Amino acid sequence: MNDADLVRDFRNGNREAFAELVRRYSRPVTMTILGIVRDNEAAKDISQHVFLKAFEKLSGFMFASSFKTWLYRIAINSARDHLRRRKRDFTVELNEHEPEPGPSASERLEQLRMRSLLRAAMEELPEKQRLTLQLRIYDEMDYKEIAGVLGGTEGSARVNFFQAVKTLRKKIGGIDEKTYVRKSRGAAGS
Repeated sequence: MNDADLVRDFRNGNREAFAELVRRYSRPVTMTILGIVRDNEAAKDISQHVFLKAFEKLSGFMFASSFKTWLYRIAINSARDHLRRRKRDFTVELNEHEPEPGPSASERLEQLRMRSLLRAAMEELPEKQRLTLQLRIYDEMDYKEIAGVLGGTEGSARVNFFQAVKTLRKKIGGIDEKTYVRKSRGAAGS
């Protein structure tokens, strides 16, 4: 069942339909929030708040965008509100996972070095570029969804993504978009 069908079922009184939406999006929404606030406990709290807010507002959802876009917009706005309250800057944190067993010690060392370079370079990107990159690569959103979440047009989302990749390529040296996507997904455990 797709998200729109679940929303309709929820509006018709099926509370289990909302529970399924939570199951689908709880982890990715929490990870997106974590990338913004960089605090595990805060990310979990904000995520709970996001789903509570979605539950309360879902009856007024107008289907002007997808449920996923609408939910991520709530998540990002909630994370930004949290940061404004705490008055601190944020950076997107790459998820760190242990390298898979198998690569040699030198290969693992190179993977760790690449993660460190990516993390440092990502922290220097402007906010919209960081978020666009995260939503595109880690949350696998298309440019239309990203535009819906961050505001702006599909074209501006595309420009933000490619500008971020271009900047990262310069900082890391000689890395192209396909290599970056592969290495980033590997770094994120995808």
